[in-house]
Amino acid sequence: MSTMRKSFGLRRSGRTMMLMSALTLTLAAAACSSSGDKSAAPTSATVPAVDPNKPGVLLVHGAFADGSSWGGVAEQLQAKGFRVTTAAVPLRGLEYDSAYIRGILDEMPGKTLLVGHSYGGAVITNAAAGSPKAAGLVYVTAFAPDKGESLGELDGRFGGPATKITVPHPVGGSPVPELRVADDKFPEYFAQDLSPAKAAVFAAGQRPISVAAFTEQTGEPAWKTLPSWYLVATDDRMIPPAGQREMARRANATVTEHAGSHAIAVSHPDAVVAVIDQAAGAVH
Repeated sequence: MSTMRKSFGLRRSGRTMMLMSALTLTLAAAACSSSGDKSAAPTSATVPAVDPNKPGVLLVHGAFADGSSWGGVAEQLQAKGFRVTTAAVPLRGLEYDSAYIRGILDEMPGKTLLVGHSYGGAVITNAAAGSPKAAGLVYVTAFAPDKGESLGELDGRFGGPATKITVPHPVGGSPVPELRVADDKFPEYFAQDLSPAKAAVFAAGQRPISVAAFTEQTGEPAWKTLPSWYLVATDDRMIPPAGQREMARRANATVTEHAGSHAIAVSHPDAVVAVIDQAAGAVH
């Protein structure tokens, strides 16, 4: 019995030593690989360089969305050398949100193009007014209100569906009511050119917006003093194209039209980037 225990102990000791040796060799190989194989380590070449000759770009999302809706646009812009900042708009009301975006704009390192989608267009219209940092405005199927106008008024004037497809959003006891697009209406009106699965995910993650965003009036619009560009999404079911064209005309904006839904920044980011690129070339 003693002999068997001794034999078992030797075998176990031998296996332990073999495992430790194998582990030592593996760690040594990994160390050599990390120090000798420079191609495996991330380098600055993998990070898009910022072109100092290009204006910065501040992307401002709209209602029922968040900053991720700009993902494809931001990626392409960075590859072109733009310094990109994607704002997380509070969606608390036009006055509050405009002041918030103005604070970000004031901290930008240089001249900046403000790009607004949907409600974000109304935000940049107010936030950029009188700013020495603002180089121009790019509206992506967005509201571009004039002084004294509200989004609710424009939605009604252009025949938008907001009052028909939005529902109250639970706000946990807050006295300020919020709205969201009904999940079963979101794909049809907001993102009909995305796959049903992607549109459903988009609907589930939508950001609700305060009712104040639809009722507060716009101040002196920045488009009266800044050059503007407008991308009309010809298949938009949230802001009818005729309304988009009217707002672009009175803002004296350079207009580009492209087939796409209200979520055109997601479905056709290249079309959005092309307009931003055009604007950047003009303000340089």
